[in-house]
Amino acid sequence: MEEETKKRLTSRDIWMRALFMVFFAIVYSISELIVTLLVIFQFLTILFTGHANGPLLRFSNNLSTYIYQILQFVTFNTETQPFPFSEWPDEELGDNRWLEDEESAADETTPDAPEADASADSDDDTESPAADSDKE
Repeated sequence: MEEETKKRLTSRDIWMRALFMVFFAIVYSISELIVTLLVIFQFLTILFTGHANGPLLRFSNNLSTYIYQILQFVTFNTETQPFPFSEWPDEELGDNRWLEDEESAADETTPDAPEADASADSDDDTESPAADSDKE
């Protein structure tokens, strides 16, 4: 048993992981400060404008995923090292009531042309037999 313990204590892999864990613990602490600043800024933005800042919302979404990746690594739940040793997370935003979506607002005011044409065609088809019967 002592040989296995001695082997683990002198293992370069374990000590390298410890070094990375210390590095990511520091990055995690910095990330917490950034999250706190984002929370305050987004709250003030919503308070004064009624909607969130879209680019910061996307960044905070990716930052929260990054923090999750850090926690997974330092708690030995994964061997994948987070950014900068892998790609920065690029998650899609889900539905968010605070995000003002200019494209969806434009879609609500302008009906789609194909739908309008389809309804016009169906109206013509229903009127044609009736119009034919009136002519006879």
